[in-house]
Amino acid sequence: MSLLNSIDRDHVLTAMETWDAAGGANYMLVRGGVSTHVLMHHGKEYDAAAIAGIAHGLATGRTLTPADIPGGSAGASKALTRLGFDIRDDSPPSTRVPGTRAPRTRAASPRAASTPRPSRVAATDKPVNLCPRCFIALPATGVCDTCD
Repeated sequence: MSLLNSIDRDHVLTAMETWDAAGGANYMLVRGGVSTHVLMHHGKEYDAAAIAGIAHGLATGRTLTPADIPGGSAGASKALTRLGFDIRDDSPPSTRVPGTRAPRTRAASPRAASTPRPSRVAATDKPVNLCPRCFIALPATGVCDTCD
């Protein structure tokens, strides 16, 4: 039995609300934007493994880190797809999870080849440090008020 069988749709929705309230949008910047499985919900993108880990914490009281999830991001994607969520799988085609969608490709325009794209993140924006256990923003002390 998978660890993620204990979560349901309400746990995932609450995990996304917790993520937004804690400033989790910077999480992918902190991790270097390496997540290949992205949970898409109401026009927002979430790290699928992190949301699954938080949802597991809501269901069982034990938050999982992405490394604790059986199958990693792919395992989280399968569980979230099973619950009816839309997952974009940016991994190579040979390793994609069934039921996830491939990233959209844009038609190349003549201008796009010569003009560099502006950065989406302002130079003054700093990523927020998150607790690796509960994914809540850490205070200036660097010690999580919730976990420690």
